[in-house]
Amino acid sequence: MSATVEPSPPSPSWLRWLAPAIPVAAAFGLALTRIGDPDAFTHLALGRDLVERGGFPAHEPFSFPSADRPYYNSEWLFDVVFYAASRAGGTAAVVLLKAALAALAAWILWLDSRAWRQPQSERSLGLLIRSAVLTATVLMLSHRFVERPDLALMIFLSFTIYALNAYIEGGRRLIFLLPLVWVVWANVHPSVIVGLMPFAAVLGGGLALRIGVLLIARWWQPTAATIPSWRQLATVAGVLVGVVVATIVNPYRLDPLTLPFRLADMPWFRQEILELQPPSPSAWPGPYVMTALLALGLVRLVAHLPLVPGLLVLPFVRLGLSAVRFVFLLELVAAPILARTLVTITAVAVTRPLTRRLVRAGAALAMATAVVAVVSAAVGVGPFADTRRTAGLGVNERWVPEGALRYLDARAIDGRMFNAFHFGGYITWRDFPRRVPIVDGRGHLPPSLLEEIHFARAYPRHLQAVQARFGLEVAVMDYPTYSGDSVAEVLGPDADAALASPEWALVYWDDVALVYLRRGGAHAGVIARDEYQAVKPANGAAGIMRMLGDAASAERLRGELARNVMQTHSSLGLLLQGYAAADPDQAIAAFERVRDPARRFEADQATATVYWRRKDYARATAYYDRALAREPAAPVLYNAGLMRAEAGDDRGAIAYLTRAQRADPDLAPVYAALVAAHRRLGNEAAAADLGPAFLRAATRARVADHESAARRLLAEGRLAEADAQLSAALQLDGRSVVALTTLGYVRLAERRFDDAVRAEEQALAIDPRDARAHWALAQIARARGDESAARQHFQVFARLSPRSYEAWQIRSAP
Repeated sequence: MSATVEPSPPSPSWLRWLAPAIPVAAAFGLALTRIGDPDAFTHLALGRDLVERGGFPAHEPFSFPSADRPYYNSEWLFDVVFYAASRAGGTAAVVLLKAALAALAAWILWLDSRAWRQPQSERSLGLLIRSAVLTATVLMLSHRFVERPDLALMIFLSFTIYALNAYIEGGRRLIFLLPLVWVVWANVHPSVIVGLMPFAAVLGGGLALRIGVLLIARWWQPTAATIPSWRQLATVAGVLVGVVVATIVNPYRLDPLTLPFRLADMPWFRQEILELQPPSPSAWPGPYVMTALLALGLVRLVAHLPLVPGLLVLPFVRLGLSAVRFVFLLELVAAPILARTLVTITAVAVTRPLTRRLVRAGAALAMATAVVAVVSAAVGVGPFADTRRTAGLGVNERWVPEGALRYLDARAIDGRMFNAFHFGGYITWRDFPRRVPIVDGRGHLPPSLLEEIHFARAYPRHLQAVQARFGLEVAVMDYPTYSGDSVAEVLGPDADAALASPEWALVYWDDVALVYLRRGGAHAGVIARDEYQAVKPANGAAGIMRMLGDAASAERLRGELARNVMQTHSSLGLLLQGYAAADPDQAIAAFERVRDPARRFEADQATATVYWRRKDYARATAYYDRALAREPAAPVLYNAGLMRAEAGDDRGAIAYLTRAQRADPDLAPVYAALVAAHRRLGNEAAAADLGPAFLRAATRARVADHESAARRLLAEGRLAEADAQLSAALQLDGRSVVALTTLGYVRLAERRFDDAVRAEEQALAIDPRDARAHWALAQIARARGDESAARQHFQVFARLSPRSYEAWQIRSAP
């Protein structure tokens, strides 16, 4: 099926070079950022080691627990190339090489976005559509423009798809270069397995189309479809054999095909690497929007039988929506297909000259909008700016522990280190062999040790065991985003969230890292001089506020914060200094000096609070608005609404409070404030409309309060009082899973096993994925002496809550 359309005029020569130049230049510009990815330094260190040795070492050279393990580096060629760039031109050359590779990937995507059998793709409208789609895609891909082999993966995967498409649709013979390309790929990144998916799509879809056409040729000949010939399919199959053979031309043979599956199955990677969690539509709308547009486009072109592109993109949709790390693969594969689809749709559906001009204007506007978004992101402003990335050619010290290592330099402290895993690569690159990390970004350690290192920061007995085993005296830690129980839940609210063990003394901290030294060890003199005894910076403002009630503690705290600010100029130090200030003017002055974008959000809120207390509502509003421009968080909106209500501006209060309600419908206090503001304005109807939502939120809040109180009373052994709290909770909501689960724990403590089982089974009937219920059932079974049932429930718990400390204990049990 085909449509007769009025031919479009040829595109002007300036557009034929400008259209591809925009996404390519965008990729190059967005990649010109300082080195901040922790894995980049691991690759540079490995490349340096390989070059200086002139070959592979027999054993792992860096982290000391792996010194007896065989050397493994499936990305060795990438490491050597990037180290060679560093050796030739320093970090500037590394960044420029990264930018060049990003631009090359964008150029290949441009080539692949051409519809070979559709001349409209080279006309003005087609060029504008392709440029707009790919420029927007480059912006979405830019978070992966880092000094890691992912860049090479972009190039190899996109070239593989392009070569297959160019052969099937255009008869070009780039496909015969693929075995050579795959030899390089297999030695650069262990991801060649994803390169088999395009071959599967072409062969599977091509065979289905070819056989289907034979069966229906008597009734219908799909003239608009691109159907591979038998000869083309045979050629693709032969090349597939060649690339599979090429894949094993590497030091590890079949490992590039299997390593991704082994890594994905390791619990430590799932709990430490947050980007292995699924992307949420609110935080990552791009892949969801792209998938929806592509699905609609392919359905619209069903007469063209788009089976091959559909089969090609489908596994990458599944992969990209399964983990943040793989979002870029979906965007990379889908973008050229989406561009071709949109070009074909406009060629078929837009036939009138006026309509075509309007569509062309819309495409030009889309391209211009994408360019503006890229430029704003590159200069660090607007909604697409990435605060983790800084334009430049050096090292981004906001994400590496450079200040901590300088401190150790000044104190002549070397040797083995306990460290946050993502600091290990930079420590190795900067200081090896005089300083050796316990783990680097590769995590090449026994899984049990990796998990023990992860949990040791919150569980002192594990840190003590690791220290005794390896003789550690110094720790360089990050500010934790902890995946197990919080330190406050484990050891109480006064434990240090960055390193909970009291056997270690905090001696240095800045915005990036904290340094601890072991008490009673070789650095007792340094501890005596430099220890921070009062401040625990990882505990944030809450930790500061707990100390301000005692005058002596508050004075010591302020002195330590002043010392930190003088030594490090840290934004966190200034922020905490503001919270600890005895005078409001001093607090505001400290908050105003906060420069770190990651902490400016909190500083603006804190400044607004100070002005609110001083009844300076105009300045309080200005600072709340500054904070909300960074993040429209419901608690901040709520506070801004309360402030405006106090200022007598009920209409302004309602505007903030309504936004807070939309951001978090469960934030119960918002409703009371909204109802009161509406009533003061005489709007009883609006107040009444809030009643049902107010009741639901208030009920949920009261249930949560009762359940929280019950857990506290249960821990104190006050079972009857805990029972009363849970009865009150279940009277409010008989289907509250948390209340039913906690009731089971109370019944277990009372040794009323049958009642405990019934409570947990009720909870699971409502939510079969409630891990705490399975943990309780395991404890009940164990109390009854049924170890088989206990093991079954423990295994289900570990599957439902794989990142928890208890799950690790279950996995570690003999």
